[in-house]
Formats: sequence, structure tokens, C-alpha cells
Amino acid sequence: MSVLSKIVKKHTKLKLKESICLMYNNMDDLIADWENKILYLSNQIDELQRQLINYQSLLEEKDRHINQLLSENEQLKARIQNNQQNSVSPSYSTSTSQPTLHPPPQFKPSPQTQPHQINLPKISPTGTYSTDVSFIKRQCPNCGASGFAIKEVDDRNRILSYIPRRIYAKKRVCTKCRFEF
Repeated sequence: MSVLSKIVKKHTKLKLKESICLMYNNMDDLIADWENKILYLSNQIDELQRQLINYQSLLEEKDRHINQLLSENEQLKARIQNNQQNSVSPSYSTSTSQPTLHPPPQFKPSPQTQPHQINLPKISPTGTYSTDVSFIKRQCPNCGASGFAIKEVDDRNRILSYIPRRIYAKKRVCTKCRFEF
């Protein structure tokens, strides 16, 4: 064998030893990584089992509460049925006295029950309308805004005429509170 082949052989043996050492080091790192993952996953499993036990106890508590409410409901139904049977059975009295009848109450209109007065424009004998300021002034009945805060728009739900074109009634809308009147 030549010297060169011996050197090459030694070199390949060294390379092989280095790669085996690296492989063992990598395996140690891989084992440590896998152990960390296993530890993390086992912690997650423990936490999920604790949550499962907690939810099962809550479920049992809710079931007990439902059963309690159902039994209470049955008791109340029985009491209602008992009360209805007691009220249906007639109670006969042996007295022969006539029942006393009271006259119906008299209705007396109060100032609050009077119909609301509407201020309509009055026509004078000359045929002109009177200029009552309270009638001309537009005011929101909801918030009290007046003047330019009130706008008139077409009320598309009330059609006044179809011919020659659709003519709609007007409604007033408050721009401050959006109340329609």
C-alpha cells in the first residue's frame, strides 16, 4: 500500500468517527427536544383533565338544580289543580237572604278626560283665514324643537291622488329627535 492510500484510509476513518460523534450529539439533542415536548403535552393533558372534572361537577350541579326546579314545578301544578278544584266546587249556603246590589258608579267627566282641543284656522266673515300664531308655528310634540328643526316630507303610506301623478300627503319630521308627526 502506498502512503497516500494509508492517509486516505486514516482520513476516512477520522471522518467516520467525527460523523458518529456528531450523530450521537444530535441524538442527545433530539432526545432532549422530545422529552421537552412530552413534558409539555403531559402538562396540557393534566390541565384538560382538571377542566373536564370542573365541567363535570358544574354539569352535575346544573342537573341537580333542574331536578329541583322540576319537582317544585310539579308541586306548584298540584297546588294549582287543588285550588281550581276547590274553587269549582259550589258552596251552598242555607241562608235565604237576598244578595245586596249596589248601584253602578256614576261617571263624572274630569278636566283630564276632556278631548284635546285642536286649534284650526278660523275663517272670518270676509273669507280670509285668521293668522293664529300657535297654528302656524311648527313644533315637535316629542322634544319641543321648532322652526327649521321641523321639515315636511312626503308620507308615502298615504296617497291622495293617482291622477295626473301620485300625490302624497305630507308628514312632519323633527330633525333633532327623528320623531314623525
